[in-house]
Amino acid sequence: MKNKGSLIFTMIMTLLVIGVIAALIISNQNKKESSVDTESLGTANTNNQQGLKLLDQIDIKDQPMIGKDEAKVTIIEFGDFKCPACKVFELDIKPDLKKKYIDSGKAKLYFINTPFHGEGSMLGSLAAETLIKQEPDKYSAFQQALFEMQPDTEEEWLTIDAVKKAAKTAAVSNIDKLVKDVEALKEKAAVKKDINLVEKHNVTMTPTIIVNGKEVKNPMDPAEVDKVIDEAVKQ
Repeated sequence: MKNKGSLIFTMIMTLLVIGVIAALIISNQNKKESSVDTESLGTANTNNQQGLKLLDQIDIKDQPMIGKDEAKVTIIEFGDFKCPACKVFELDIKPDLKKKYIDSGKAKLYFINTPFHGEGSMLGSLAAETLIKQEPDKYSAFQQALFEMQPDTEEEWLTIDAVKKAAKTAAVSNIDKLVKDVEALKEKAAVKKDINLVEKHNVTMTPTIIVNGKEVKNPMDPAEVDKVIDEAVKQ
């Protein structure tokens, strides 16, 4: 009886070990399928303490823009899809700003990727730049969808699966092509251009909001944002 009991115990432990190994293999495989190698893109430097500079010379060519080309006021946002404050700006401040100034033709708004939060930020930037080239009319909806997906936890959430979900929400017509080009790092040059802009102009926080070459000191204060834009409109 003792030998029989030992045999059963050994069999149970063997099955448990096999189960754990199988789970690890599946987990690693899922991670492999859901990740993109963004290390070659580098990272944006957040250690420059010299302050913003050359704000009237920011290169906005090929950056995503909402508004009319002829709008008098140019607003530039340096933002990160994983930045909690950027989420607040996108969902709580930007809608009113859009209604007051962009839809009325007074201002236009550009967004420059500022990947300060690691691999997920880089992936979000890469996906955004890729979509701009493929379906630029879907970019704004995609951007909003990503910010809406941002959780309150610090766990990594911006993965290929998140990109797919945001693309679906934005009604992107060819999600498979988007994912394929993201995984191939097809628009890595565009992301590197954004990183170069971040470092050239000493941007160290997100969101950083520039209005006609002037920094909004507290972009999380809607009243201050309005004040700076109103001053630019009157000039």
